[in-house]
Amino acid sequence: MNIKNNLSLIFGISIPILMIILVTLSIYVPQFFVKPQYDFLYLIGNNNCYTDRNNTQIYSVQNNKVVKNVQDDAVQRCTAGQIPQPKIFRYDVVANKSTEVSFDDVKNLTVDSSPKSPDGFEIIRGSNSGGFFPFYFYSGSDYNSRYINGRNVSKKLNLQQDGYNFVLLGWIK
Repeated sequence: MNIKNNLSLIFGISIPILMIILVTLSIYVPQFFVKPQYDFLYLIGNNNCYTDRNNTQIYSVQNNKVVKNVQDDAVQRCTAGQIPQPKIFRYDVVANKSTEVSFDDVKNLTVDSSPKSPDGFEIIRGSNSGGFFPFYFYSGSDYNSRYINGRNVSKKLNLQQDGYNFVLLGWIK
């Protein structure tokens, strides 16, 4: 086989192969170098306590601190009324795991309540896509899954419980 005679054939076959390799590298290489740096706090459960017809959040962030907005007796009235009290979790982005923490553990932490972390990441919900023809090409749904997304990287979070009542409190500084 003479390479000079088949140069255009070799060139024509190598271009699509090189394009596939470049696209694959551009998708998978950034996740090795770009990683989120800030842990975050989140709630699972109902963060609203209905007392005296007021919709009051139990936990929130004010002046970069996590605060408890209602008194313990009001929380107990809500719990007696079958409104479950939310649980606070701390998510470790390096270990990719969350642990339940108490209010006393987090009340002295400095927390940024903005939707984006200082390094540009945010928590997003999974998609709820059935495809173009849902009866023939149904691909499932991960709508209740959460992802940390930013800087061309997306990673599924390993949350402690389901994401139905997920509330992001803030990013730990």
